[in-house]
Amino acid sequence: METSMNYHGKSGRLTELFLGDLAAERFSPEEYLPSEQKLAEHYQASRNTIRRIIGNLLDDGTLTRCDNHRVRINPEKYHELKAARAVPRQITLAFAYAAYPDAMISDVLAGLKRYTAEHDLRLQQLTSPTGHEPMLRALAHARSLGIDGVLVLPYFMEEYVNVINRLADSGVAVATLSELPGTHCSSICSDDYNGALAAVNLLITRYNRPVHLFGPRDESSSTLDRYNAYCRAMTEAGFDREIKTHTSEIEAYGKDPESWTFEDKQERTAELAEAFLKKLKPPASIFCINDYMAQGIYRAAKRLRLEIGRDLTVTGFDDLPMARRLTPPLTSVRSPQGEVGYQAAALLHRLVAGELNIPVHLRVPMEVIERASC
Repeated sequence: METSMNYHGKSGRLTELFLGDLAAERFSPEEYLPSEQKLAEHYQASRNTIRRIIGNLLDDGTLTRCDNHRVRINPEKYHELKAARAVPRQITLAFAYAAYPDAMISDVLAGLKRYTAEHDLRLQQLTSPTGHEPMLRALAHARSLGIDGVLVLPYFMEEYVNVINRLADSGVAVATLSELPGTHCSSICSDDYNGALAAVNLLITRYNRPVHLFGPRDESSSTLDRYNAYCRAMTEAGFDREIKTHTSEIEAYGKDPESWTFEDKQERTAELAEAFLKKLKPPASIFCINDYMAQGIYRAAKRLRLEIGRDLTVTGFDDLPMARRLTPPLTSVRSPQGEVGYQAAALLHRLVAGELNIPVHLRVPMEVIERASC
């Protein structure tokens, strides 16, 4: 029996699951298989998908159709099937990202490693710190690289949508690290919306004044979630008219990973923050879209002789290691990226195993870590 056969299309993972069930005698080799309708109900799939799988297995001889048109396991192939499935192929997951590795990437990767080690899975990385194209080329060939499931750090770019959808259609399990409009795959990320809502409400409640937002809001769905939560908190507090005047319009990094080095993030955000602060009248409250933006506020405040915690009350987002080392320590929303990575691997594992047949979107709770900056 040909043991290296790949079944392409959306039915690929379900075919692998079905073959495993045949080898495990979930369906007796001495009896006919259940009807297409019952198999569809059992595997939570359409009858057309089940019919396509059975047709493929009839063609390769794994199944045989009897004179009464009922289908059963081919007795001549059964022992080969059982032997071929006795030692299952090790599942391979991958993490694909075009970015300079930072604390967030490192934490997600640590969570992925922890899950794959616990469940005897292989883990690969498809990365590029210098541009999107090299990573996207590798991602497009994930199936031929032996990858069963992949977690993708997405960007609002048509190239990502196209590659991800083609990959999902080829039978590879795909999940994105935050939702990407236009794709039909699962996603997982921290609950940015409620985390941001809590941080902005903290500033409003404590100081009874509108809050400024500093940072870009067009780089990812997580950034948009933070912006939308800011707008909701301001509106519910009666500051809806101040949203436009209290919101920055900046492009912090751009879409080119070459501009995302730590040094560039520091200097670029400090320059933007200085221009931003010159327009404010202290005392003022500032919600920063991430900790790099908050660090820029700190640097600019020092140049302008403004005191964090007195003239400016500041919150960041992501709770990067630097947050607790800034002077004064930065209040930030802790993003449990290690847990996100762990649950992402678990999600991919279930998708590869055929336990999920529809896209799911998971959110991991966050918490505000209060420090002296506000």
